[in-house]
Amino acid sequence: MPKPSCHENVVSFTVRQLLDVMSPANFLWTNPAVLERTAQTGGANLIQGLRNLMADVQHQQSKSGPPGAQAFRAGHEVAVTPGQVIFRNSLIELIQYAPSVPQVRPEPILIVPSWIMKYYILDLSPDNSLIRYLVGQGYTVFSISWANPGREGRDLGMDDYLRLGVMEALDAIAAVVPGQGIHATGYCLGGTLLAIAAAAMGRDGDARLASVSMLAAQTDFTEPGEMALFIDSSQVSFLEDIMWDQGYLDTTQMASAFQLLNSRDLVWSRLLKDYLMGDRHPMSDLMAWNADGTRLPYCMHTEYLRRLFLNNDLQWITWLNAHSGQHTAPPSMGNTTAGLSPLCAAPGTYVRQV
Repeated sequence: MPKPSCHENVVSFTVRQLLDVMSPANFLWTNPAVLERTAQTGGANLIQGLRNLMADVQHQQSKSGPPGAQAFRAGHEVAVTPGQVIFRNSLIELIQYAPSVPQVRPEPILIVPSWIMKYYILDLSPDNSLIRYLVGQGYTVFSISWANPGREGRDLGMDDYLRLGVMEALDAIAAVVPGQGIHATGYCLGGTLLAIAAAAMGRDGDARLASVSMLAAQTDFTEPGEMALFIDSSQVSFLEDIMWDQGYLDTTQMASAFQLLNSRDLVWSRLLKDYLMGDRHPMSDLMAWNADGTRLPYCMHTEYLRRLFLNNDLQWITWLNAHSGQHTAPPSMGNTTAGLSPLCAAPGTYVRQV
């Protein structure tokens, strides 16, 4: 079956968004659950919903974050695993976490988080922290914390994030635990950058990495999902114009795109619960972290969108084509003189065993 065209995808996406907007569940008089709640509470749910709306408007105007987020402050309620910043440059701080057990494994762990979010997604509240867990298992853990660039960082590119981020972090770790292989873990865009770093280190004969693990990271952008609806040449050019004026892409602009991609769960269901039902889930550490956004510098974001999303420069087949010879006649099927005669047609016999 042929893949749907970009135009067909956009039309399908637009129809879905329109259906989400016009859903009867979004309106007071056509939502039975809201009508029942209103009758049970004598309209108190609508009054509470109005209070929730006014509080949201106030916080949005003051740019103080969503209500309750102030109860999850980095270094106080979240990101509290003990450690020290042992290295700082213009783009990163490198945190080394203090051991919590008498003996540790010799190989350290480096965490490379995404810079479209704050690093402490992996160090939320103490009972919800991967970093705290790893330290408790006897690992020496290091984590990069990225600077939040403003207008002055507009010229920071992917090479800067590679050099000032991953490579200088590895240099610092190697000075703390010399001669030990480093287990590197990359999250989201940090995993994509880590894959680039590992490839460059392999090319250069740099053997400091003991392993590479990636969490929710993308290296092949052939099918980037619904994000492809927002990333074509014209859209990237539009974003470049916005970023050229201010030097970065703001957090609110990124958040709007993500909410539009999943408006049913991220917009309409929340408005239904908060404003019509009068319910409001208490703020959690994850929700507060999600609201603690960062900016993306002009140069890096342009390179990321054009070279990875549009051109897919990181895909393996591109590298393979560049490092392979010219086309020749195909080899024979097996080699009878070497005892490699064809035995049966694919898919073979083992795959049919039960």
